[in-house]
Amino acid sequence: MILELRIAALLAGTAVSAYTDAKTGLILDKVTYPMIALGIISNLLEFDLNLFVVPVVVFAIGYVLYWLGKIGGGDVKLFTGIALLLPYLGGKIFIVHALLAAAILSIVFYSVYYVGKYWRTGIDLRENKQGIVSSAILGAIIAVYFFHLVSMQFMDATVAAIFFTTVLFALFFFAFERGIKRNFFLREVELGKLEEDEVIATEFLDKDIKEKLKLYFKGIFGKGEIEELKKQEVKKVPIYRGMPPFAPFVFIGIVIVLWKPELFGFLAV
Repeated sequence: MILELRIAALLAGTAVSAYTDAKTGLILDKVTYPMIALGIISNLLEFDLNLFVVPVVVFAIGYVLYWLGKIGGGDVKLFTGIALLLPYLGGKIFIVHALLAAAILSIVFYSVYYVGKYWRTGIDLRENKQGIVSSAILGAIIAVYFFHLVSMQFMDATVAAIFFTTVLFALFFFAFERGIKRNFFLREVELGKLEEDEVIATEFLDKDIKEKLKLYFKGIFGKGEIEELKKQEVKKVPIYRGMPPFAPFVFIGIVIVLWKPELFGFLAV
């Protein structure tokens, strides 16, 4: 009974989050907080503290990625809620399988969509030269790696083909990432309109400003950075807005794994 309630809450929360993320780019606290609360209560009722290990790890990794500017705060809360509501399924860590399915789907979809869109606007090969070269080198290395896994029978050829194809889509996007970001996500925002947690477009940020902010690997603007920008009398800063929503693919990934949990049975976790 508890498992059915967990799954019902999981599907409802991720479905609503998928809708709001796709429509507004936001994952709402009024959805993720109840998911987190229900997950905590369910785990406490089962008197098993081990059920909190996965959510803690997920939150920690998620927060680091958020700090780096790779995912939003709403994503971290959503992932934590998922890990709390359903830490394990069939003895495997559920969220690993769900996010893997979501990642494969989103990589293929967004690579095709944005590279195609960029192609129609006109690809600047010089702007993307470094990305193209890096992608080609990385692709060659990964191809050798997958060939080694298959030849040594560490991985099934079909599984390797699926993952390598996904990697190729990702590399294709990475090759033109700079141009795609500049054309579709880059915004010059006045300092007065800058919000906390905005993703910094570090590639387009003035080098002197970057050094004064001492960002290092940080990828979001916080209070300290905003105050420093005011001291430097900076008028506008480059940020990324309107980044592609991931929650819809998380919901689809969850449905796939619940429907066919054996699809990623080759994973050790």
